[in-house]
Amino acid sequence: MQFVMFMFVVMCLSPLAVADVVTYSGPLEATRSQFNSYTRGAASLEDFETFADGQEVGDMPGNGARFAPEYPDGLAAPLPLIQASANAPSGDRWLANFGNGRPAFSAWVIRPDNAGDLIYAFGQVNAQGDWVRIEGFDADDQLVVSVDAQPILAGCFAGFIVPDGVSKVVVTPVGNFDGFNGMDDVQVSTSPIEPCVVDLNCDGFIDFFDISEFIAAYTAMDPRADFTGDGVFNFFDVSAFIAQYSAGCP
Repeated sequence: MQFVMFMFVVMCLSPLAVADVVTYSGPLEATRSQFNSYTRGAASLEDFETFADGQEVGDMPGNGARFAPEYPDGLAAPLPLIQASANAPSGDRWLANFGNGRPAFSAWVIRPDNAGDLIYAFGQVNAQGDWVRIEGFDADDQLVVSVDAQPILAGCFAGFIVPDGVSKVVVTPVGNFDGFNGMDDVQVSTSPIEPCVVDLNCDGFIDFFDISEFIAAYTAMDPRADFTGDGVFNFFDVSAFIAQYSAGCP
């Protein structure tokens, strides 16, 4: 009876706007919208439009990260270069992974501006729709997160959010026949992203899909539905979920 009442009450609520690691990969605007909704604007944007054609890129003034002069194995590498192109997903600039002594198939390495800082959210647009792998590594160079940005003709947004942060991000071409890749619109947060505990499907929005997720988790006694944290699944968890769902996220 309590559970039936819960379903009725929640169904009458207006939609508002946690996972350990959340990944994104898909069509540009829709996927980027989910990422930005989840991060609530904390991941600052570098669009490369202030750079000149052919200019080296180290620091990204638009966010708290930089391209490091190294390959993924730590060996020294030239910095990547800006390319002017009318095909850029936004504006007319993107960042190439080749040139300046960097061969085709070169990977980008991105680190926080300040030593000791971490990257908690990272997102990027594939300038040419090529298939790349985005990986985040901790201070011990252990892999924390990996997501593939699969080829989509109109461009692909891909990225991740991690609660404990990563020390570096590596973006590697994995499916382009010529190895000449481009990157645009890089978003980075060097501050922790406060999770929204009622966004149970991690899509950046609070709506009926999260209610459905809670019902399924509650029925299965999934720890995600233990909103009181007492290890017991009862109406107090339902009540706590309703309260947080109604309050939304900051």
